[in-house]
Amino acid sequence: MYIKIYNLNYFLKKILEISEEKLKKTLTNKKNAYSKYKIPKKNGYRKIHSLKSGDLSHLQSNLKKNFLDNIPIADNVYGFVEGYGYKDFLIPHTYKKYYLRLDIKNFFESIKTNKLEIIFDYYITASNDEEKDKILDYLISIISLNDYLPQGAITSPATSNIFFRELDIRIQKYCKKLGFDYSRYADDILISSNNDKLPKDFVIKAVNKIVSDRKLKLNYKKIIREKNEISLNGFVVGKGIRLSRNRRYDISKINFLFKSNKSVSQYKFVELLNNANGGFKYRYKNNNGKFFSDIDDLINYLAGYRSFLINWIPDEDNKYYNKHINLLNDIEEILLWLN
Repeated sequence: MYIKIYNLNYFLKKILEISEEKLKKTLTNKKNAYSKYKIPKKNGYRKIHSLKSGDLSHLQSNLKKNFLDNIPIADNVYGFVEGYGYKDFLIPHTYKKYYLRLDIKNFFESIKTNKLEIIFDYYITASNDEEKDKILDYLISIISLNDYLPQGAITSPATSNIFFRELDIRIQKYCKKLGFDYSRYADDILISSNNDKLPKDFVIKAVNKIVSDRKLKLNYKKIIREKNEISLNGFVVGKGIRLSRNRRYDISKINFLFKSNKSVSQYKFVELLNNANGGFKYRYKNNNGKFFSDIDDLINYLAGYRSFLINWIPDEDNKYYNKHINLLNDIEEILLWLN
């Protein structure tokens, strides 16, 4: 397990597993290793730099595996952490009275290289400044693009958690002092409590002051304050966790159309979905203007949704248990018909 970088040779051979000559060549062509694309959002698009497979991708994978993944992060972080998922992020907040959701504005793009240099300097223990600076320059160049952390890089998720570690600890201490529970999943911060101080503005100001020390900002348009339960990204947290109506909308719509059109062929059914009135809430059209390219695309979607539902089955005494199981059974019926 490598947590410190002792010298350049160690960095190249043990962590990057590459020669310095090839490293230089790879970094010279760094911008060509990324492709740009847009992800649809409710209000427009989000631009993503996606890392192509190749030398830089291999380099980032080695750096992540041999170094970044070994650096400790805060224990209340669940995004991009092996063995944890979105459900783990929500579980600490069940059975609370007050909820506060905060969002970090432009999360990855706000993580600048000058701040990353300060953080990673601690982990480089080369004996002379010249060698130390060289290692740091290489490391920052590998993980950055245009002087910030690109969202589509292999190393960006782990790096963002390392970057945020001190802030996580400070927010956690602040929340614990007031009797609040805190967790973070990437740019999503969730705080809950039975203490009626939680919805107050001073809590938001305090968290904003902490993150601003790293030049980050809260997105005030995305702040959510709720009582008894809160809906986040298609999940409702309150007395347990359940899927929201919006999260169930797309699959319920497919099921309704299936039960109403069982006599049509599989091909016609896919066509019918692509022309469905009102479209879908979580399924976006592809470049050909279709929600589903073909039968296999629909099968993959349904199989993925089935796996997703299996991971979110409520307890049997939960009033939503039967509804959840019925939805699973409906999906399996459609999959059997398509196959």
